[in-house]
Amino acid sequence: MPADRFEYAALEPTVLLLPDCDFGPGDYWQDQWAQRRLDCRKVDLGHALVPRRNALVSWIDRQVRAMTGPVFLVGHGVGALGLAAWSSLMSIESEASIVGALLVAPNDPNLAGDERLADFLPLPQSIFPFPALVVASDDDPHLAVDRGFSLARQWGCGFALMPGCGHFRPIDGIGRWSQGEELLDRFLGLIGPGTPRDPHPAAQLERSCVPPPWLDRRSAIRP
Repeated sequence: MPADRFEYAALEPTVLLLPDCDFGPGDYWQDQWAQRRLDCRKVDLGHALVPRRNALVSWIDRQVRAMTGPVFLVGHGVGALGLAAWSSLMSIESEASIVGALLVAPNDPNLAGDERLADFLPLPQSIFPFPALVVASDDDPHLAVDRGFSLARQWGCGFALMPGCGHFRPIDGIGRWSQGEELLDRFLGLIGPGTPRDPHPAAQLERSCVPPPWLDRRSAIRP
């Protein structure tokens, strides 16, 4: 079961939630996590009508530098694109504080129909300096499954497929997104307070747990 806000100790990583800019009306799962969980904080990324990569990178860097303990990042949509861009530019100081990340449905800027994302091209080619998972759905109009898996390989991430979640917005009917919380809790459980950072917790996640049906066994973990 996903953990509620009072089940975490102060030494646990702080989870910074990086929202999409178009999550639409309704109860957004990031808002619900931030309200219910002591370890989660939703970051105001200052999204404009046209999101800019450099602005998002600056916002994320400012938030990470303001933290005094370990940090876990959860980016959604454009927030995930900003996370990816920031990871390719992060300082050694920031790198030491990041224990992991989830990139939920990062928008594909190469898709036709949304010229606002052109500023995010080209996407980073470098391997993330921290363990991470790319999470995708099989009916997301903004990210094809094959493209999501390709990005996971490109960034050295694991890959989790959650069918029927659309773009993980309130209108897609995922509510609190309890499956995402379960994935987050398993990831955090592998990190644990006071334990050395393991470069392959996503691989451990697959070995130590009975894999749920949405976890792609082709997971592109860094060698």
